[in-house]
Amino acid sequence: MKERLPNIVFVFSDQHRFCDVGYAGNSEVRTPNLDRLARRGAVFRTTYSNCPVCVPARGTLLTGLHALRHGAAANDLPIRPQCVSIADVLNKAGYTTAYIGKWHLGGAPRDQFITHYNRLGFQYWRANNCNHDYLAGYYDDNSNRRFPIDGYAPEGETTLALQFMEQAAGLGDGKPDGGKRQPGDLRGGESDGGVKRKPFAVFLGYGSPHDPYLKLPEPERERALHRNVTFRENVAEPPRDGEISIEPYDLQKFYAGYYGHIELIDKQVGRLADWLDGHGLFENTIFVYTSDHGDMLGSHGYLNKQMYFDEGSRVPFVISWPGHIPAGEREQLLSLVDVAPSLAGLVGERFEREVDGRDLSDVMKNPEQPGQDYVYLYSYVPCHQAKYRKLPSWRALTDGERLLVTDQAGEAVCMYDTKNDPFQMRDVVDDPAWQGRREQMAKALAGEVRLHDGYMPWQELLKRHRLDDLWQESEAFFAKLFTHC
Repeated sequence: MKERLPNIVFVFSDQHRFCDVGYAGNSEVRTPNLDRLARRGAVFRTTYSNCPVCVPARGTLLTGLHALRHGAAANDLPIRPQCVSIADVLNKAGYTTAYIGKWHLGGAPRDQFITHYNRLGFQYWRANNCNHDYLAGYYDDNSNRRFPIDGYAPEGETTLALQFMEQAAGLGDGKPDGGKRQPGDLRGGESDGGVKRKPFAVFLGYGSPHDPYLKLPEPERERALHRNVTFRENVAEPPRDGEISIEPYDLQKFYAGYYGHIELIDKQVGRLADWLDGHGLFENTIFVYTSDHGDMLGSHGYLNKQMYFDEGSRVPFVISWPGHIPAGEREQLLSLVDVAPSLAGLVGERFEREVDGRDLSDVMKNPEQPGQDYVYLYSYVPCHQAKYRKLPSWRALTDGERLLVTDQAGEAVCMYDTKNDPFQMRDVVDDPAWQGRREQMAKALAGEVRLHDGYMPWQELLKRHRLDDLWQESEAFFAKLFTHC
């Protein structure tokens, strides 16, 4: 008899770096629910965002393809709608799939509706393309009717997820937590998602803790304004020339607000886990928490994202499936391009088209299983905040203990012994003692570059992949948007 398929609850926030969670040792950010999930599941300590900026990372997470293959190779470029996503795979396996929250794969403008054709196969839709005003949230339903979200956006999005889960599981009227039914809830018709009693898979994307850091509800905002925080050891003030902030620069407040958002996200994770526990569904649910990329927050003098340092590229990744994925910390390497094929593998499915990521479901199930040797990292296009940096385009390789970075011509830029230098403060790229290891990693990196993109100026790379016109449209839109921030 075939084993019953597990439900899937996949939560990913925006710009949450690996180190800022209680279970990772940060006692200044309170995350009891993520800590509880970590105790019940596997914590992959070395998980990386292959292209650490919102749009490319999200496209990679959902398709198992690197950025040039799915088309959303820079911020505000649209994903190619013909890409096969994890939703397509799960739909075919008999799941009811839902997407709720921040999408950011529709291109510019950011407030556009996403048509059914451009939703990558997700059946139930309660999303916005991109909105970082967390106190003025909204969602569009299956019929592209737009509804406001009262209060803090991630809280409202979690309520929407719980409503979907309640109805998909056939357990109630879609009013979890004693909440009121919101406009646009399911009525049971195909035009509104057509939810039936099948295993469900909900992908819930929060826009926070991405800046604006102080866009918090009260009393959290007031608490953040008076909160004392400790900066990471590699923070350099003031920030480097050219670093852009959409809020007046105040790193103390940035840290405090960032932690405030994470703590509010933690509460939402708790609501989801409590609902699953309360209905006896946690044991047969794959529950994931991760993020699309990190946040520099002053480390090495940088702000925002698109950086190869751990603060920018390394993300939390916790996965729970009792009885199938043993709990505990893992050293095996994982990256976002591996997530979709691995999730498919966990439920006995696979992508019918070739993907770039690896199915690491066996690694997830077995702590002793050897993982991959390296993870490929890159930032092709210096979007928005990164456009004034000295290194506009880069490629990198990490094995979780060492990091090698080259420029777009393949010249080595820096190398770090992360195992013994966890804050990546001593560059060993010219150290003779590291020559052999550097050459070995450079050879492996060159192989990844040949396979996925090529060493060339980023403008030429966009032209070669017929993305230059879309990029110009995106830049024009973002320049206009930024002047009003």
